[in-house]
Amino acid sequence: PEAGGGTTDSGFAVSPGCVQPGAAAHCTGGWCTIAHGCFVMGSPPGEFGRGLYDEDQVQVTLTHDFEMQDAEFTQAQWTALGFPNPSEQVDAGFADGGWGDGRDPGCPVGNVMVVEAMSIANVMSEHHSPPLPDCYALSGCSGAVGAGLKCTGHALTTPTTYACPGYRLPTEAEWEYAARAGTTTAIYSGDIAPTTACGPDPDLEKIAWYCYNAKGYTQKAKQKQPNAWGLYDLSGNAAEYTSSAFTGNGYGTGPLVDPMPDLAPAGSSIVTRGGVANYNGVVDRSANRLQAGSYTISGPLAGFRLVRTL
Repeated sequence: PEAGGGTTDSGFAVSPGCVQPGAAAHCTGGWCTIAHGCFVMGSPPGEFGRGLYDEDQVQVTLTHDFEMQDAEFTQAQWTALGFPNPSEQVDAGFADGGWGDGRDPGCPVGNVMVVEAMSIANVMSEHHSPPLPDCYALSGCSGAVGAGLKCTGHALTTPTTYACPGYRLPTEAEWEYAARAGTTTAIYSGDIAPTTACGPDPDLEKIAWYCYNAKGYTQKAKQKQPNAWGLYDLSGNAAEYTSSAFTGNGYGTGPLVDPMPDLAPAGSSIVTRGGVANYNGVVDRSANRLQAGSYTISGPLAGFRLVRTL
């Protein structure tokens, strides 16, 4: 949105003062700074493949700067922390005879449970110099990270997820704001081809690993073009966990300020973002929402990237 409000190309009314800063890459050591601002979340009615009830546009303001990993958490980053690699492949179910996590240190780690991603976030906070507070309190845990960790309790250590200074999963709003980088098209490189077939798509090919070019498997990070913030693989490759619950009913009435501050409750479905390597371009849209089961469900192609409030 331009400064001073107005309407988007789809006719959505934007309030005066809704300003998104120009996106520019300020990245170091695998982390990119995302400046706070206002944007329109969701998809316009005419966007091909949009969710019928869960992508209605809403104005959202994020009041905090944050940093985000420039790519999905890799298998090399995971094993460097001393945990066994949970990534796996499935030998049947896709056109070429299989699908799953590409087994290379540079590929996104997959087959991850949400509580495992939260545990990794806490470990990353503890390894920071100086150490940062953990964002998650996990309880009733059995098993081990990378080998089927399960926990019966999970809570924030601060009143809201945004208030924690340590590493954490992004909220849906943070993820889409970062993915769009000021764009209003279906993906940050343009629009997607209006088809559900698994075929070539020039705009998607620039930025994404999806069914046509990935052949069902995740690929090494950062081989495609980044967005204006300097972030890679926000479309396709691994699906990325957020900390937000999936209700299927959109985001409510806007404008919203720092929405989704709480963790998805136990037993709820959790939203993943960013598409996936074994599916078509419809799920790679910046507004697309995938339902990821619960805290204790995992599978190939399910990964994450971390953020931190600045």
